[in-house]
Amino acid sequence: MREIELLDYIQDMDDNFWIVRTLQNGKCYGYPVYPVNSEGTKFNHITEKYYVKATEQMLEVPTEYKRVFKPRDFYKAHKGVLESVWKDYVLALNEIGIEDNDIGIFGSYLVGFDITKDVDFIIYGKENLYKYYENIDYIKKKLNVTSITPIHAEYQYNKHKVRFPEECDLREIIKRNWSGIELPNGVLSTPRFIDIDNQEIPKKEGEDKVVTVKVVEGLESAMLPRIAKVMYNGEEYKIISNVWKFQSFAHINDVIEVYGNVNDDKKTILLDDTNYYIKYLEKSDKLVESADDSVNFEIQDKISATNFKEVEVLG
Repeated sequence: MREIELLDYIQDMDDNFWIVRTLQNGKCYGYPVYPVNSEGTKFNHITEKYYVKATEQMLEVPTEYKRVFKPRDFYKAHKGVLESVWKDYVLALNEIGIEDNDIGIFGSYLVGFDITKDVDFIIYGKENLYKYYENIDYIKKKLNVTSITPIHAEYQYNKHKVRFPEECDLREIIKRNWSGIELPNGVLSTPRFIDIDNQEIPKKEGEDKVVTVKVVEGLESAMLPRIAKVMYNGEEYKIISNVWKFQSFAHINDVIEVYGNVNDDKKTILLDDTNYYIKYLEKSDKLVESADDSVNFEIQDKISATNFKEVEVLG
């Protein structure tokens, strides 16, 4: 495990809490998501100070700091005290083959705030993204939850649209959040998937321009960094993005107009700023090639047998 990874939190020398959102060229970028403020309403049990939640403004993370908060370590220490649906959620992750070593908790809970109604999870490893996708219907059924609802998607769109160009199809991107689970009380929790071996985005070395591409692989646009393979001018390129709200933007056979930093030598299209945009010309519902959207029945049979034994013992 490297010293600082994506979605680690940093407590700086003034006790502000930073989230690490981008790794690029050996440097860490993020913003002080919880700055100290004596007039704030959020009390922190670690520093015993009050805080506000800041708006996002990406900066280089301080290289001198008091502490690094590691989501995986925090999860291991707190799995046993998770409440209600969150306990059931991580048990479901274990059942489908995602091990505790590949699960983390980030967000306010990680850094000492008493906010546990909405726990934010990280799932590490590309292979676990595919396990999650193959079994998302099972997870939702087990927890009695849904995908993001139209009401919540519209709320998210209205909250964030001011930061994006008018050309950006932000509403459609938000609606494509297939991995999030929405509870009956309206709380939405979207796991963040991190490719452990590929956390950095490339330097911006191309030309900012508008191109039209067709998606050939897109499931990994749910990961951080977001990756989609596309065809452009008869060649395969990669769209690479660190933009938070671009999660799951790509479906196979989408035809999209992209404004980004295009590097024709490295065959990359970099979207590392909310000034860039994605606009759908043709939309597809296909997430993976030859996808079987049903639950992984081998896993389901194993789970059913386990649950039967548990009921037998408890009864």
